[in-house]
Amino acid sequence: MPWQPWRDLLDVVELAAPSACAGCGRAGERWCGACAAALTGMPPRRWSPTPAPPGLPPTWAGPAYEDEVRAAVVAWKDGGRADLTAVLVPLLRDGLAVALAASPAHRSALAGGDPVLVVPAPSARASVRRRGEHRVSRLARLACAAAGPLQVLDALRLGRRVEDQAGLDAARRFRNLAEAVHVRRGAAARLAGRPCVVVDDVVTTGATLTECARALRVAGSGQVVAVTLFATQRRRKVGASRRAD
Repeated sequence: MPWQPWRDLLDVVELAAPSACAGCGRAGERWCGACAAALTGMPPRRWSPTPAPPGLPPTWAGPAYEDEVRAAVVAWKDGGRADLTAVLVPLLRDGLAVALAASPAHRSALAGGDPVLVVPAPSARASVRRRGEHRVSRLARLACAAAGPLQVLDALRLGRRVEDQAGLDAARRFRNLAEAVHVRRGAAARLAGRPCVVVDDVVTTGATLTECARALRVAGSGQVVAVTLFATQRRRKVGASRRAD
């Protein structure tokens, strides 16, 4: 990891004396009670876009990616707030528990003491260098610590440069990632026949999860499901009629 003196110093200062809550900006609190409540207000649930893309694995996601949650994720990923990883660990654990319980293949493997692989979605090398770590991989390792047969495997990598998915519409997101995710050399042997869980921070169109699942299946993995911390809410088109509650 390259040494970045000023950035590292700022991160240390922020950890020692946080200036504001990463979610709402409230002064004097690193992560306030109101924002913490926003993470626990919605349990993990099955998620899918409409229409669902072919190949999308069964997916479970946590709260909506909006407001203070969105601000916190941005701070966690690109605002030097790596300390929020500890805040997000219980959220990922809850999602994993629900997803594993809902999949017969994963339940069967766990009951037999066989490994279930937790596979972080890949990040661009530049993002990993800038952040000093693969945030989602670090989160997954903490969430799966002492979790028995759950094993984190960084099996996936980007095989070519891709655009930042943020700002792209659904069609461009899928084209951007088409066959871009590859299995790392040496990982295929561990994937063979094993049930996998792809984990990521946010799901929007399902393009990343679909591409990750494709790469794992091509490598010979067992059944693939996916878990994300948050899900982007669909926006109602202006003028669209509201359905009665």
